Amino acid sequence: MPSRLPKYSASKLPSVPELIAFEAIARHKSFSKAADELSITQSAISHRIQQLESRLGAILFQRQSTQTELTAAGLMLLPGVQSVLVGMQQVVNTVQSNAVQRVRLSLPPMMGSHLVSHFLTAFQRENPKIDLEISITGTYVNLKGGEADVGVRMGTADDWPGLVKSRFMGVCLVAVCSPAYLKANPWVAEPAEMLKATLLRQAIYKWCDWFAAQGVVCEEPQRGPFYSDVYLLLQACELAQGIALVPRALVEQKLDDGKLVQVTDFGWNTGKQFYVCASPQALEQAQVRRLYDWLAAQVASL
Repeated sequence: MPSRLPKYSASKLPSVPELIAFEAIARHKSFSKAADELSITQSAISHRIQQLESRLGAILFQRQSTQTELTAAGLMLLPGVQSVLVGMQQVVNTVQSNAVQRVRLSLPPMMGSHLVSHFLTAFQRENPKIDLEISITGTYVNLKGGEADVGVRMGTADDWPGLVKSRFMGVCLVAVCSPAYLKANPWVAEPAEMLKATLLRQAIYKWCDWFAAQGVVCEEPQRGPFYSDVYLLLQACELAQGIALVPRALVEQKLDDGKLVQVTDFGWNTGKQFYVCASPQALEQAQVRRLYDWLAAQVASL
């Protein structure tokens, strides 16, 4: 017969957040540094310690001029707390390693299909225990707020403070079309004449900015097919329906294969990059870190 488990009193036992706060302060010897590590306010971490001290009926820390030191009660408590937290982390890691895990990935429209077809299929083959939940949205979700675990975003290194980010892909815009379209319309190789062609439109990159970079002033085209997804845009381009404006990195393989051709030699470096982003809290999960590191490493293949 298995031994009976002891009964625990929830009112007497400290909560996990209280124990984590206590251990972090003891390790840093600072309330402020511990609060920064846990991404909470000093007021919140002080409240957790007050609750813990009230529950135990003992003072755990003594604030001195330069740092915070443990009292005799705190020194007595620390080894047990560390042992409990390490044990809990080991159990959690074991459970997670044996379970199918989910990672939520947020992609912008002009990257969605490309990533799915070129990279994420390989990732899922290498990581069969990780299920990807992929959403493609025109607006950035709140990664800090936990609306997604990992996101791909276009901007500069100074954007999105508070997120961990890694450069994924540069944005050098080129105009591409099918060989058949260029053969039938050789005049489109001149920028000013290209305005008369069928310019395939999308919401992210503006034709007028690309032309302006070459000294051609024009309004943004208001006619022609409009696509929110890069896969459909490039499919239309391959079917000789017009000219597309896309980051060169997205079409390198199609250019090498001869499915598409660059209409002119001009490429406009926008000064922006695609970044893989995640919050520090999300990256504490092994499966999230695995996807983040894997995507960040793909830059070597671009």
